[in-house]
Order: sequence, then C-alpha cells, then structure tokens
Amino acid sequence: MSRATPLIFCLTVLATSAFADQAHAFSLSGTVWEEASAQTCNVDPKLLYAVALQESKRYAGGRMVAPNPYALNISDKGYHPSTRLAAEQLLKEGLANTKHIAVGAMQVSIRWNGSRVNNPRDLLDLRQNVLIGTQILCEMIAGNEGDLPLAIGRYHTPNPKLEHIARGYGENVIKIWRRLILLGGDA
Repeated sequence: MSRATPLIFCLTVLATSAFADQAHAFSLSGTVWEEASAQTCNVDPKLLYAVALQESKRYAGGRMVAPNPYALNISDKGYHPSTRLAAEQLLKEGLANTKHIAVGAMQVSIRWNGSRVNNPRDLLDLRQNVLIGTQILCEMIAGNEGDLPLAIGRYHTPNPKLEHIARGYGENVIKIWRRLILLGGDA
C-alpha cells in the first residue's frame, strides 16, 4: 500500500457508521497506522487514526474526512497545504519565527518532540510522523496507566494543570475511535 493511501482513504464517520456493511468495512490493515502500532506498544491502529483525525482532519467534500499529512499549526494558526512542497515552505517560514509548530497528521510538536527527528521537515513524511506520534502516545498511555481518556488527552495537552482540557480531548478521540471500530466491525 502506498504512502498516499491514507491521504485518499476518506471515510464518512457520522453518516455511515450505523450502515457500514462488511463489504465496505473500514480497515487499516497494511497501512502506516498498523505498521507504527506493531513497531511500538501495539496500540490499536484505529486509535492512532482517531488521534490523527482529531489532530489534523480536513474535509474532502461533503461528510468525508481524513487526516492531513501536511497539516501545520504555527503559533496556534492552522494550515492545510495540499502538497509536501507547500508544507515544507510554510514550515521553513514558520521555523524562522517560532518553535511553536505542530507538524503532520499526528501534529507532532517541534518544541517538545522535534529532537526525535534529524530535521523538522522529516515529520512531513507520513510514516515517520505516525511512528513518532505513536511513540508519544504509547509513552502517555504508560505514564497514565488505567486512565485511557487522560492518557490520550496528555498526547495533546501534557500540562498537569490542564487535566480538564486533556480529559475532554481524550474523550473526543475515544468517540471517534468507537465510530471507526463500528465502521470496521472489529476492535
């Protein structure tokens, strides 16, 4: 499966979850989401995809939504370039002014996790971005054992003083994850 597949693999999250049949089931088998899961803590690939939808979703017409591997958040302003070249240019311009930048489908923070790559533009590679995002999520799950909504929320908001924000984020991701499970018919 090509790296572009998750980009073009859109789903109708709300409208079809109750009507999905096995012929059109949502599956992440053979994708970067499954690969990253296997290389880390074996977290459900659909949970990873749910985090990416929460972090970088873009609408692809009507009710279709998918993670954007080129999404950028620069100083709390979101950008959704459609090409890697455009994203690299925005990233270069942003880095000239700030380290408050989140990159790619999993919105990996340059400020907090930029040291995990040799060059920030490496995070525009979907495979690398998902792997690093998965590592971060696994660390949060290990550090908040027994409280999955908070663990997922700490991926986005690690500040202990903002637990209510983290927990709300985690609960939203879990709702998306449940819909994905219904679409796929498996856990």
